[in-house]
Amino acid sequence: MLFSKDGLSKIDYNLVIAIIVAVTIGILMIYSAGFDPIDKMNNGLYRKQILWFIFGFIFMVGMTVINYQALGDYSLHIYIVLVVLLIITTIFGTPVRNTRAWLNFGLFSIQPSEFMKLGLVIILAKYLEIRERDINRLRELVVPTLVTFVPVLVILQQPDFGTAIIFIPILLTMLFVGGADVSHLISIVLIAAIALVVPMILTYREWVGAEGSNFILDFFTDIRLLMIVSSVMLLITLVTFVLHFFSVKKFLRKIYVPGSILSLGLMASVIIQNLFRVYQKRRILVFLNPDLDPQGSGYNIIQSKIAIGSGGFFGKGFLKGSQSQLGFLPEKTSDFIFSVVAEEWGFIGGLILLGIFGFIILRGIQTAFDAKDKFGALLASGITTIFFFHVLVNIGMAVGIMPVTGLPLCFISYGGSNLLMSMISIGILLNIRARKFVY
Repeated sequence: MLFSKDGLSKIDYNLVIAIIVAVTIGILMIYSAGFDPIDKMNNGLYRKQILWFIFGFIFMVGMTVINYQALGDYSLHIYIVLVVLLIITTIFGTPVRNTRAWLNFGLFSIQPSEFMKLGLVIILAKYLEIRERDINRLRELVVPTLVTFVPVLVILQQPDFGTAIIFIPILLTMLFVGGADVSHLISIVLIAAIALVVPMILTYREWVGAEGSNFILDFFTDIRLLMIVSSVMLLITLVTFVLHFFSVKKFLRKIYVPGSILSLGLMASVIIQNLFRVYQKRRILVFLNPDLDPQGSGYNIIQSKIAIGSGGFFGKGFLKGSQSQLGFLPEKTSDFIFSVVAEEWGFIGGLILLGIFGFIILRGIQTAFDAKDKFGALLASGITTIFFFHVLVNIGMAVGIMPVTGLPLCFISYGGSNLLMSMISIGILLNIRARKFVY
């Protein structure tokens, strides 16, 4: 049954209150970040955020009366619709800051990639529920990986590295909760690490003018040659795997396992090298050393650290943040809104906000553990992963321990699509948590 009111008396109102408090803090910070202390005027973004919250709250309530198990039945439909929207956005979307990630509908715009996060969680939860008994086999990871990387590759074409990267921890977390072999997950992590590290090294050497100083590293600059070598390695790996399958010689496993990791990692690095823009790769380098480009990519991190440090223990007070009010802090309503919180409310304010997020994430984990079925547990795990990594990456980039990727701080940053997706996700969590009492 699609609609059911069973268990709604068990709604977790503490979680609802925490969300309302978080969004209220976000609206106050957006108001502060958009306030002009000279003209005593505001840019009005906070009004739009209030409207999105009202819509989001309605959707959140709606998700509590929909039987969440029905989401699994329509998971493939949801996924296909969102992928099509992503493709349409990539081709016809409105460009904002060199990223074509928004569909403009006149009065408002939406970012389909935000909803794709939730769509991915739903389809992975359904697949992993169906394949629960066989998921520890390596071949069962092929479908979840393909399902994940289709939207990732489309989003990278927009290009939006920050949004694309969040899909990887969602996949890994849900595979782990779904019962996948840990060694297989470690292999995926190693492939991803090679895929990212090689382009970063090449970009760094090009940036600092070190090309031609190391024969081995210079070899990796020839993308065509690198692709040929990785393809040959993959072919050898496949041959070794087939021989192992028929001969059952254990030493062959020591060849094809690391060989497949290395060859797939190098092939992925070639793809990333071609897809990533130079400024995206430099952002990752700059987070390691902002002084590499203090007036360019490193400027954001430097100003963010100054804002956070100047807030001290108790902060400068509401509407009194010099870095944000005087315009030194970039993207202050979205990417670096935590810096505004820390500058105006200090260490205490930042700690309170982290406490609220900690409570939300803890509730998500508890919901996953208490869910009455596998699909509910996986759904709650994926949603909690979205919130956790948004908090980790956004606050991490504000304090300089993560690269600047443009991920918003859920419930706090300005942005209707992210807020709406977050509110819908909370509605699903409330649904799963309430229905654990229904038998």
